[in-house]
Amino acid sequence: MTTEMSDAPASQPAPETRWYEQAPKDWTGWSDLRERVNASREERENFRNWLAKTEPEGSVAAAAGLLAAGDPERALPALNDATDALGRQLRAEAFLELGRKREACDLLDELYDGSPAGVHAARTRIELCLAMRDVDGAKAALAALNKAGGADADFAKGAEAELAGNYQEALDAYAVAVEADMGNAEATFALARLLDRFGADEDAIAYYSRFADGSLPPHVGALLNLGVLYEDAENHRAARRCFLLVVRADPTNDRARCYLRDAEASMVQFYDESRERNADKQNAVMRIPVTDFELSVRARNCLQRMNIHSLGDLVQRSESELLSFKNFGETSLQEVKDILDMKGLRLGMSPTATIESEAETPAGPEHDGDVRSIKVSELDLSVRSRAALAMLGIGTLGDLESTTETTLLSCKNFGQTSLDEIRSKLRQYNLDLPG
Repeated sequence: MTTEMSDAPASQPAPETRWYEQAPKDWTGWSDLRERVNASREERENFRNWLAKTEPEGSVAAAAGLLAAGDPERALPALNDATDALGRQLRAEAFLELGRKREACDLLDELYDGSPAGVHAARTRIELCLAMRDVDGAKAALAALNKAGGADADFAKGAEAELAGNYQEALDAYAVAVEADMGNAEATFALARLLDRFGADEDAIAYYSRFADGSLPPHVGALLNLGVLYEDAENHRAARRCFLLVVRADPTNDRARCYLRDAEASMVQFYDESRERNADKQNAVMRIPVTDFELSVRARNCLQRMNIHSLGDLVQRSESELLSFKNFGETSLQEVKDILDMKGLRLGMSPTATIESEAETPAGPEHDGDVRSIKVSELDLSVRSRAALAMLGIGTLGDLESTTETTLLSCKNFGQTSLDEIRSKLRQYNLDLPG
């Protein structure tokens, strides 16, 4: 028996990816590694397997890899004695991911220079100072970013304004920084966080989402805040995705795991209460007997012989069906249409269709009969106007109606355009500013 031999070369297994020959030498190299490692769950798993077989536990190369793969606790011991700039930066990153902010701050103070690691250190230090309201601690980092210029200087300007309580100025500066450099994660987070603080939820979500869609590296604070905003909007599925991203990157994050459990529970238990109330109301309307309405004897007798006893029975019939019945003519048809119109119904509907009555028409914000109790956060205002009202402590239309033009215009960055917008909104409720 002759065996045919193929000239085609035998297929060889694909070579295993070598992620690096030695540990990254600078911040840019490590950042690139982290981005490649976390491109997908599969890539991260492949990298961890390769790292376990290739780099000895406790080496700087292994520590850099472990930190890139989201395991700061195992990375930290090998970074404790690091003396080079990257080693200290990575040690600060590990402290941050483990929630040890003060130790991270102390390390970051030593790293302000013009290198990418130095700029990142200054940005991170400022983000920490904003969270801790540490004005004095931010000074050196602000000076370093001002020296860097460009978008970093705008970010520094925004941080300085925020620390001083000039929130509109901070919003404007952060927005300029983000527009100039869409990759500035710290400025993007600061802008989203401030918008979130002043109730501009849609704008905040748009910026926070850049940390979830891959436009920017994952950021625990941004993802948690985004998830909470989605929860508030009752979008529990989107909230779950955000919390899951955090838990996958940091399985030890108890806060994220707690939020994740709540979101998953809400996905199972949630139901739309307003929809339930509307459905109950609709069912009650459909059960109303046709005998409750003023109908002619002819129309009433015809409906009874057609076995139509309630409005739910009636709406399922078409005009042609009714007219085809003996003694049911155009006059009787108009009587039926009139009673259905009173309830926002029509012939030919499904009994489960939405009732198009005034009672079902979406109303404006609930205000217990007094428009002055409407919250200004429910108005469709610009971010600038919303932030100014929040800074002035104006929460309702009643508060706004009693606020003078002079007070509004004295708010930093609140100008004539914002004033015209406010007046226009008040006129919709027959209100105006005093004077």
